[in-house]
Amino acid sequence: MSKAMPWFTGAAVIVLADQLTKWLMLVRFAPGERLELTGFFNLVLVFNKGAAFSFLAAAQGWQTPLLAAFAL
Repeated sequence: MSKAMPWFTGAAVIVLADQLTKWLMLVRFAPGERLELTGFFNLVLVFNKGAAFSFLAAAQGWQTPLLAAFAL
């Protein structure tokens, strides 16, 4: 277990950083609001109801529990 602890710690830090950035976006932006950072890079708040690259985004809602079950 002691050899795995750095990996668990690293994973926890990544998850916390991910959740912090998501929270900051929700606090700072309204849906669809855009902040232009450079000529080619913008921050825009959008919601993806599916998986990666909107996979299953048009489904009726069953995809969220299914994908959560796969993750667990």
